[in-house]
Amino acid sequence: MESTLFGFIWRYSKRQQIIILGMTVVSFPILYMTLELPKWIVNDAISGKDFPKSIMGFELTQIPYLIVLCGIFLGLVVLNNGVKYVLNIYKGVSGERMLRRLRYILYNYILRFPLTRFRKVSGGEIIPMITAEVEDVGVFIGEAIATPAFQGGTLLVYIVFIFAQDPFLGAAAVSLYPLQAYVIPKLQRRVIMLTRDRIKNIRVISDRIAETVSAATDIKANDTARYHLADLSDRLFLNYRIRLAIFRRKYMIKFLNNFLNQLPPFFFYSVGGVLVINGSMSFGALVAVLAAYKDLASPWKELLNWYQNLANVSVKYQTVVENFDVDDAVPTHRLDGLGEDAINLTTPTIALSSLAVSGGGSGQEVLDVSMEVKPKARLAVYGRDGSGRSELLLAIAGLLPPIAGRVTIDGHRIDELSHAMVARHVSFVGSEPYIFNDTIRDNIVYSLRTEPRRDGENGGTGDVSSLRYAEATLTGNSLLDISAPWEDYERAGVSDPSELDDRLIELVELVGLEGDLYRLGLAAHLEEQLTESFADKIMTARAEVVRRATEDKSWAGLVELWTSGELNNSATLGENTLFAVPSDPGSRVWEAAFDPTVRDALKTAKVYDLLVDIGASVAATMIELFSDTGADASLIGDYSFLSADEIPLFEQRLRRYNAKPQKPLPQEDADAFVGLAFRLVPGRHRIVTLDAEQEAKIVGAREYVHKALKGNDRYALFDEASYIPPLSVEENILFGKPRVDRRGASERIDNLLRDTVKELGLRDPIARAGLNFEVGVAGGRLSASQRRRIGLVRALVKRPDVLILDAVADGDKALMTRIMDACAEHTLIVGTADPQIAKTLDKVAVMREGRLVAQGPWDSVQQIAIDGVAVEALEKEAS
Repeated sequence: MESTLFGFIWRYSKRQQIIILGMTVVSFPILYMTLELPKWIVNDAISGKDFPKSIMGFELTQIPYLIVLCGIFLGLVVLNNGVKYVLNIYKGVSGERMLRRLRYILYNYILRFPLTRFRKVSGGEIIPMITAEVEDVGVFIGEAIATPAFQGGTLLVYIVFIFAQDPFLGAAAVSLYPLQAYVIPKLQRRVIMLTRDRIKNIRVISDRIAETVSAATDIKANDTARYHLADLSDRLFLNYRIRLAIFRRKYMIKFLNNFLNQLPPFFFYSVGGVLVINGSMSFGALVAVLAAYKDLASPWKELLNWYQNLANVSVKYQTVVENFDVDDAVPTHRLDGLGEDAINLTTPTIALSSLAVSGGGSGQEVLDVSMEVKPKARLAVYGRDGSGRSELLLAIAGLLPPIAGRVTIDGHRIDELSHAMVARHVSFVGSEPYIFNDTIRDNIVYSLRTEPRRDGENGGTGDVSSLRYAEATLTGNSLLDISAPWEDYERAGVSDPSELDDRLIELVELVGLEGDLYRLGLAAHLEEQLTESFADKIMTARAEVVRRATEDKSWAGLVELWTSGELNNSATLGENTLFAVPSDPGSRVWEAAFDPTVRDALKTAKVYDLLVDIGASVAATMIELFSDTGADASLIGDYSFLSADEIPLFEQRLRRYNAKPQKPLPQEDADAFVGLAFRLVPGRHRIVTLDAEQEAKIVGAREYVHKALKGNDRYALFDEASYIPPLSVEENILFGKPRVDRRGASERIDNLLRDTVKELGLRDPIARAGLNFEVGVAGGRLSASQRRRIGLVRALVKRPDVLILDAVADGDKALMTRIMDACAEHTLIVGTADPQIAKTLDKVAVMREGRLVAQGPWDSVQQIAIDGVAVEALEKEAS
């Protein structure tokens, strides 16, 4: 990567910069003529005497001559601004393309960083460099040559024009420029150093914020919030001090520049006035000089701003390059796919020869390890944390480069093979595999997304795809289409998406995730992934559940089904009134109370006032119970319909409600009371008891609501014969609610539902629905065990020849047995600190303090592994 900003600009945008320079040069004659014409208009057209005058063979009297010159002037102004418009657009496009290229290069460097570097820098430092810090670089790139060329050329045109009118005034106009050119860079140098310090401090602040997000649990558990606030406050104070120093110097530069710019007009008015009075200069020439100098200040100011931006952006560029252009980056050719020299490693032999690696910290070294792993071997690498076990496994997987010795796979050095070559044959799973913020399916098939499939399918079409390809070519970006299908079916041993899902379910069962996936499938909200066949199966299951709920004694009294003519006492009053739910599963049903369409339907049904009264009654009870709880927000949160912040608000609303009918209740208050009523579950909350007449009114309102909401895509209406996308799969099957007045109803329903689903052959389809579960940021919605197992399935789905695991199966001997059965024809290397896991494998290599102290069957190394017999004693025994 180029070490200087202009080196980067010239290498990647030479052609664009030359075009910008050419357009800039074209504008200069036009600009000069716009300066010359006002003098002609004043001296020749307005003050001139010799008329008519000839223009292009036409004889013109004074007024037509004046109009023609003014028209030419207007045309030149339009032309000049048109050139500026095209130039600015081209500069913007060029800058944005270069910014895109720069960000792509920096991201490419991240992918080339060795793993040890990620232990020294954090995402909080790297992310601002690629996003915020280089933004100014991209803006400046478009101006890098254009601004000094255009503004410098403009300045030169103005100076030449002033000198043409009078050399003395021209000398006065430029007399102070040398002083400014000398003083301002001197002052700017300190601003540059302060800017560098500010950037470094901002990176530290970003790192602290990223740490706070990641360590939220530990911060709360240890009550260290005040410590972190003090730390951030100190960093912000340092940032304030730096910015204050920058402001002082920056505005001192501006003060000096403005002062020096205002001195030449003194000479123009004084000396120029004398020259006009003496007749040595025309009045029109003086007016033109004054106008030119007024315009002269603008390009000079732009040049100074450009210089300041150059200094600022150069610092940012250099600091970014220093952090990304590292000597130990992985060569680019290792990231370029298999290439033409792909090697077939169907039965690879792995050999370690005097291997030494370093993870970058204490207890992360491997020293002088030599051993061989035969094809289809079952090897356990036994060692506790800090023994070098993890670093050895990373080196075997080609993820940690040797500092001495080598790792070979079938005679080829693994650190010289392409990543694609290694990943095709070797899978590595650590104790904490990263889970992306996507679905479970996407996280599993992630290992199959190495190249887009070239089967004629393409996500991009038409002009947009062509433009995307053209722009990627111009900016050196990837030409691969992200919208194309990327899953390598052949690598997974399948031929289509359906077979791939079958394979995923098999592997999920293998690692013991099937039960979790089934439960996630029941809780899934399907919309985009919903197929007609799956919906039909759910409808069949619903019919069976409805039948059993009404006929089977084991289901008696457990489920309260949705019936259009009856109130469901286990559902909210909002669901009962609307007989519908919002289409967005993230929306709450009581938010519908503020929808004008719903409000009008409820008023038409003559149930709106009843709901307002119910809501007011609920509010009165909550306020009476909890208004004096003070800071005990946990009590309010557990038992109240209102939060601590809402209670004072509803106290005011209740006072306005009690003022009826003398004062009408504001619509906002009425809607809030209806929303509160919508939260009520009649069977659970005994705050308000509905009589038969009130229940009938609420049930009767459904007809009006459905009529009003028909065709409204913001709501999904309940229908016994249709799948309702906003509801979960389980809610769609039950088409009702577990009875809230039956203890343990939900648990008993789960067991009965499991049996019903199994009998109907729906367990696998529901588990497939679980594959669409969104796992959250870094898999935050999953347990640590689930994340490890998903990482394991991700490795297994691509059928590697060598599977390397590090502390994945510790404490789970059954899982280890299933993994061994699944990898019967492949090499298996398992890192573990669990003796029960180590003894299940054929051979054990024992690591301690970075050294291989023993290897062989578990029985022969057990004493060394567990009791820690000294290496010296082992050497004596061997001799």
